[in-house]
Amino acid sequence: MSIVIDQVSKRFGTFQALGDVSLHIPTGELVALLGPSGCGKTTLLRIIAGLEQADAGRIEFHGEDATGRHVRERGVGFVFQHYALFRHMTVFENVAFGLKARPRKQRPPAAEIAQRVQRLLELVQLGYAAARYPHQLSGGQRQRVALARALAIEPRVLLLDEPFGALDANVRKELRRWLRRLHEELHVTSVFVTHDQEEAMEVASRIVVMNRGRIEQVGTPDEVYEQPATPFVSSFLGSVNLFHGRLHDGWAHIGNWRAPAPEHATASGAASAYLRPHEIELSTDEAGALDAAVVCGVRAMGALVRIELERGADAGLVEVDLPRERYAQNPYAIGERLFLRARRVRLFAQDPANGAAAGTAVAAVCSPPAS
Repeated sequence: MSIVIDQVSKRFGTFQALGDVSLHIPTGELVALLGPSGCGKTTLLRIIAGLEQADAGRIEFHGEDATGRHVRERGVGFVFQHYALFRHMTVFENVAFGLKARPRKQRPPAAEIAQRVQRLLELVQLGYAAARYPHQLSGGQRQRVALARALAIEPRVLLLDEPFGALDANVRKELRRWLRRLHEELHVTSVFVTHDQEEAMEVASRIVVMNRGRIEQVGTPDEVYEQPATPFVSSFLGSVNLFHGRLHDGWAHIGNWRAPAPEHATASGAASAYLRPHEIELSTDEAGALDAAVVCGVRAMGALVRIELERGADAGLVEVDLPRERYAQNPYAIGERLFLRARRVRLFAQDPANGAAAGTAVAAVCSPPAS
């Protein structure tokens, strides 16, 4: 079941929750709506479900206009963050509820309901818990029951709103892998909301990055991470270090570093560069360096060692990640002055109207030799 979101807008009073949002979700895809709190991702999910009505725009399911359909007519399964299980019902009764609540003419026979519920409980690895009550289950188990309940009605579309947000880190990680395997088996068109970047990267086949009620970028996890379309996507996905430079005569300049920027051969002006901590090299050689900085902190982080460096009172800190083995071969001392060299740079032209880096990427290149 494909989903088409066509120029959807929504306001709550004076607050613009969604502004002219358009998106196509192919049949069988698992898509993550990712963004900070208040970006509009849950509002969009609820509009797809029919729990909210858009002020403008259309929702289509498999080419059919579903904009005016009631939530009961959309064939949508919805999983909430806080389970929403009936405490007085057993696991079996919770999963069967949607089927038993159907009008008599649409309700399957009792034997068919029992068979379907048991099959789903086996699918979510809870066949042994059919007679238990929600309070007798862990948080992860309750969320799997909620998912089984959503699947029991055989939805055309499965929607999940922060499904693992109330769980601890280890359980979230386990359920992420489990959800991905479940989707690969069922191939139900699925959309889930999350603010957890790692969750979106691990589970989704495509990620929709949202900000302030609009879509910043749509792409595979690798595309949005390695080829961010906007400065917001660069800064939101993972840790980044920001440097300021200039474009001139088809070249990008930051400190003593420069690289060709053929996309803007005739442009001149300010540019912003984003480098992830593992994309910076530390050197005692000034040639081709982005900047100089002084080591002010060293923290071991599992397999990595994070070096914190102070560039100056106004420039702020820079974070550099090194493999633990590499750092052990050449440790750095607090107070040591080093030069920052780029392994890769993502450059964006600054908007002269407001001074913000709001253009498209100028370059994503490996650092060439200084010249």
